Amino acid sequence: MNKFIIGGIVIAALVIGWFLLTATSTADYVAAIDIEISALETELNEIQEQVLAGSLTEEAATRAKISIVTRLDAISNTATASEATQLTPAQRVQLVEVLERLKNVLITYQGTLNNVENAVNETNVQAELARRGGSYNRSRHLNLIVADTIEDLESTVADSVQEFESNPELDGQIDVVVDETEAQVEAEAAIEAEAQAAVDADQAEGGTEETTTEEVAETTPDEEETPEENPATDGEPTTDPLVELEAAVETEATPATTN
Repeated sequence: MNKFIIGGIVIAALVIGWFLLTATSTADYVAAIDIEISALETELNEIQEQVLAGSLTEEAATRAKISIVTRLDAISNTATASEATQLTPAQRVQLVEVLERLKNVLITYQGTLNNVENAVNETNVQAELARRGGSYNRSRHLNLIVADTIEDLESTVADSVQEFESNPELDGQIDVVVDETEAQVEAEAAIEAEAQAAVDADQAEGGTEETTTEEVAETTPDEEETPEENPATDGEPTTDPLVELEAAVETEATPATTN
């Protein structure tokens, strides 16, 4: 009898522990996303103040992008991990709320994120993110990285909350931000490609001129090889000096004829 009682107590403890562990784990996932979004809002607000004050430096923008991308990566990973847990009704509501908050972050701070992109040292950002590791999308504009994170989080919400309905007004504004940012990125890429093509053309033209100059130098005879003209003798018959001397002597030796 005591064995059955002890066995029942152990089973009950295990069941209670499992529920507590599941609830705690789920609460941690949702809370972690909420904390990251709150921190993101605070950080972007501070950056916005620097932009308005005209004090956003390249170094500050570089640090900001590294921090923002790292935070967004954490949100995506946490959202994916939460899909393996069973959400309570309260947690489902909270998950939908954090999704809408993240959408509002992009809508509210799209200009701030754009200013960070304009001031950032992208080489340093990519080097630091590569050093940290992780599944970062390093080559995208910040607005598009936020949009990607929203998509990941919305996929988690749709899987976890059966009654979830997306907000069409927010979605429409997100689509506008994404379209404008993609158009901006394409325009900047086209300008860079055009500038690079001009540089390549100049270098190719310079190389052609060099080759032509070298070929002309090889085929033109050196000036030293051209025989020099003697201005004293050109056009006049050449006379032997010895003949001239003998003629002069004969003239002096011949007596003058008297009439």
